[in-house]
Amino acid sequence: MEVKKAKREKLKVPIMITGASGSGKTISALLIAKGIVEKMYHDLSDEEQWLKIGVIDTEHKRALLYAESTVAGVYIGEFLHLDFEPPYTVNNYIQAFRLMKDEGIEVVIIDSISHAWSGEGGILEQVESFTKGNSSKNMQAWAKVKPLEKEFLKLVTGNSVYVIATSRSKQAYDFDKDEKGKTKIVKMGLKPDQKDALEYEFAIALRMDQDHIAEATKDNSNMFDLPFNVSLETGRKIYDWSDQGIDLEKQRRELVMDIIGMSEESSARKSVFDEMMGKANGRRIDDLPIKSLKNLKGILERTEEPKADDPKEDEEVKQEELFDKDKPPVRE
Repeated sequence: MEVKKAKREKLKVPIMITGASGSGKTISALLIAKGIVEKMYHDLSDEEQWLKIGVIDTEHKRALLYAESTVAGVYIGEFLHLDFEPPYTVNNYIQAFRLMKDEGIEVVIIDSISHAWSGEGGILEQVESFTKGNSSKNMQAWAKVKPLEKEFLKLVTGNSVYVIATSRSKQAYDFDKDEKGKTKIVKMGLKPDQKDALEYEFAIALRMDQDHIAEATKDNSNMFDLPFNVSLETGRKIYDWSDQGIDLEKQRRELVMDIIGMSEESSARKSVFDEMMGKANGRRIDDLPIKSLKNLKGILERTEEPKADDPKEDEEVKQEELFDKDKPPVRE
């Protein structure tokens, strides 16, 4: 734990868009993504900007219907597309996300995250497989999938790129009593097909109605207090707001480059680097928190080639606090 002065940090914020079928979730995500990329790469051509946007598509290639077409006066170019088929496991979502990052994508649209919850191979199906119809094992089953829920949350809310996640909504109902004491069914509004309260883990959460109007249900930016039509300007405003403060991603890139350079300077440092990354639970160096990167750099700085008559220095003490497993990659 460390107490220090609060400073504003640049963040590539996670955004969630919920709505029923036909409400405009996918096109809204594409418009927001294009607005963000326009501000990030204003010197690129329109065609090159679209190639900074990637869609992980669980909706039977539905996002492809918008490619090379004009919607709401905006030409939708050739974005990168990944057809994501079942099983919709958390590990498969992670793999799809890494493929997008390897392509240099700056805004990843996950369309949708509902399948990770209720689709084939999703969280609910895994809980069911653990209980095998025995409701008494329900608590034990949820305990087993809890780590998967945490990994999925890290994926969608804590990365070095902007994430726009869409979620299907369904009409929620409840029971109430009327003035005569009779039970009646009451509509409770649209409920995302995901874990309850997941939208509050996002910096901005928008709910789309059937008229394609967006309303913010969570908004850390305080920019969207009234219902509005999503446009390119929505993405531009989000980028301007999130791009203020200390550039943590620049720090991350510099640390990664320093570490890689140091690991190539000697066989001893290369050996230590390989050993440290072997303890990272499959995470790549780009996925590590800044705190872990700083610790790793410090270890390499203290590592020297052993002299011929010196025993190899024990690294175990240096390793014990290298990896912080509970924190997402971007949010330190």
